[in-house]
Amino acid sequence: MFKTNQWVFSGKDSQISLQKWQKTVDLMTELFSAPAGFVVQATDAGYRIVVASEQRENPYKAGEVVPLDTNIFCKKVVQDNQALYVNHASKDDIWLDNPEVTQDGFESYLGLPIHWPDGEVFGTFCVMDFEQTDYQRNYLELIKQLRDMVEDDLALINSFVQMREIAMLDPLTHIYNRRALNLLAQQKLSLSGRLGFDVCCLFIDINDFKKLNDNYGHEIGDQALMTLAKTLKSHLRDADIIGRLGGDEFVALIQISDKRLISHVIDKIINAYQAELADKNLPNLTLSIGRSFNSSEKESFEALLDMADKDMYSVKQAFKLAKKP
Repeated sequence: MFKTNQWVFSGKDSQISLQKWQKTVDLMTELFSAPAGFVVQATDAGYRIVVASEQRENPYKAGEVVPLDTNIFCKKVVQDNQALYVNHASKDDIWLDNPEVTQDGFESYLGLPIHWPDGEVFGTFCVMDFEQTDYQRNYLELIKQLRDMVEDDLALINSFVQMREIAMLDPLTHIYNRRALNLLAQQKLSLSGRLGFDVCCLFIDINDFKKLNDNYGHEIGDQALMTLAKTLKSHLRDADIIGRLGGDEFVALIQISDKRLISHVIDKIINAYQAELADKNLPNLTLSIGRSFNSSEKESFEALLDMADKDMYSVKQAFKLAKKP
């Protein structure tokens, strides 16, 4: 699902035809005989113009961001979550510090909130004019119909993203599954070759996991798996790729600047996992973590994973030997 407080459609995105929204906005401004129309997204970072009508008179372009503390018409729509019609802004004291009025010369604004499928406000769909206007009721109905087309698109896009996430995420731990790992890890390796950074692959296995299931049941085993996923997400960076291969086998693909630091990362994961287990009153468990590093631009993820798997096996054998009396 889209994170509703982050910019969307900031670049080329195959999930949505912005051309469709562009045509909708251009049609609106043509029907209203207005010089400017917009789709605007509101987040904690400001008001971003997703689509702007293409007339030469329009002073704003797609991609521009207006700060949150600026008194603009769209801010009022978002705050009140309702339609706003201002037909003669320069005569209304509330807009005396609105740069759209004082600097750009807009006199008229008609806008409606756009909503995400869950009802949260996405932003606004609006039309603006340099002249005083007197829109009748049928104009409001028209802009509502056009706004509804944009909301229908948001619902479809949200459903698509949810389905894509279901296909790429492990249903138990909600981290990437093997299919997604193969795709994203290979992209990371290709990028490392172009940008010149190193990548470390960690192969992570829970020691004595079968005994845990046998002694405590699969529900406790599932909690141990979910706890490990949470530990990895909490203690690795957003840019790192984390996934579950299956069973108790996990993988983390980490971008690194100094290979000597990876032992510290591994120790941090092991210690944090045991602390998380203790917090949840789960049985204490240890991890065997193998490592491998990319050595060439064209190295495959499967080759890197195989090397990390073999290293993990060596670590696990050492763990078993250490347990023997």
